[in-house]
This record gives sequence, C-alpha cells and structure tokens, in this order.
Amino acid sequence: MDLKNAVAVCLISLFSATLVVLIARSLDSQSASRLEPQLASIVEELQALRKQGGIAATSAAASNSETATNGLIVYYFHSNMRCPTCRSIEAQAKETVQTDFASQLTRGELTWKIVNYEQSAAKPLATKFEIQMPVVVLARMKAGQIQDWKRLDDVWALVGDKPAFAKYVRDEINRFIAGDKQPVPAAPIISRPEIPVLDSKASDPLAPAQPLAIPVPE
Repeated sequence: MDLKNAVAVCLISLFSATLVVLIARSLDSQSASRLEPQLASIVEELQALRKQGGIAATSAAASNSETATNGLIVYYFHSNMRCPTCRSIEAQAKETVQTDFASQLTRGELTWKIVNYEQSAAKPLATKFEIQMPVVVLARMKAGQIQDWKRLDDVWALVGDKPAFAKYVRDEINRFIAGDKQPVPAAPIISRPEIPVLDSKASDPLAPAQPLAIPVPE
C-alpha cells in the first residue's frame, strides 16, 4: 500500500471511529445495543478494505479485470440490495475459484470479477447475459470479445449444499476451460431389411398360366 492510500484508509478509520463514539454518547444503552450490529458491519467492511490494500488497490483490481482479453471470466453479478443468500453465493463461488483454479488465476487464464448489474456501466453485460437477479456467469473471451457464455442459474438451488455447489461451479468452469461444447450426437443409422424381388409373373395372379409340357406317347 502506498503512502497516499495508507493515509486514505487511516482517515476513513478515524472518521468511522469518531462517528461511533459520537453516536454512542448521544444514545441510551438500549438504542446503542440495537445499533451495534450495523456498527459491527461497518467495521468488517473497513477491515476488508484494509486487507485488500485500500481504495486505490480495489480500484486497480477492478481495472485489471477489465483488461482480460483472452481466457475465462467468472462473473458474480449482484444488485444494490445484498441479501444473505446472495452473499453466500458470492462467497462460495469465490472460494471455489480461488481454491480449485489458483494456477489458472495466477497465469491469467481465469479472472474472478464482481459486477453490480444495476450500475449503468454494467447494463450492456446485464442485457447480454439476461441478468434478472444475482447469479454467476462464465464468459469465454477471445481478442477482447465474448466468444461464449453461460449463466449458472443452479447456484440458487445448490447454495444450501456447499459440496454440491462447489462441484457444480467447478465442473462448469472446467468445461469452459477445456472448450468442451458437447457435440450433438449423430442420428443412428437404421438398417432396413432387404426386400426380395419376386418374379413379376409368378407373383401376379392375373398373369396367364404357362402351358404344361405333357409327354405324348408314340
């Protein structure tokens, strides 16, 4: 973290701490206890920001993900409203990506990216991927263009089963990395039995009868 970024984080932390003290002094104990969960959430967000390197580092990470021109991007799309289930989907998908695809992340073959689909800058992607709710989307990039994509809608059904969730996301990512587009199986060739060709005269009941050769005694 550079000096400017460190100063920014310190100022934010100082401001938040001051705000907490002022609020605590102005409220009675009962009101303060009700406010405690929200204050704890603010502290967690600040700690997460500090671990990521501060504001500048977070912006840089987002900028780096924009430059992915080849490989696979694993998107997590969320809305302005972040419910617990949405956060769980994000956390489990991120854990699967970072645990099972660490080498691909390091080599730049795979990128993890979080996008708020309600922001104006994300509208083109949200329209292309037909985003209606928070979800994971895989997009294969080639020369800066989206070559293929898939929305993983089943994350909602599997979020309560962590092993099944991880397997689902892992399997889909592996298919995209391998470029595995399941080919459409060819229609089976059905052999038809040969129909014997009968003598038309023998099979035609209207054909004139052949004369019988009867020997004549001498």
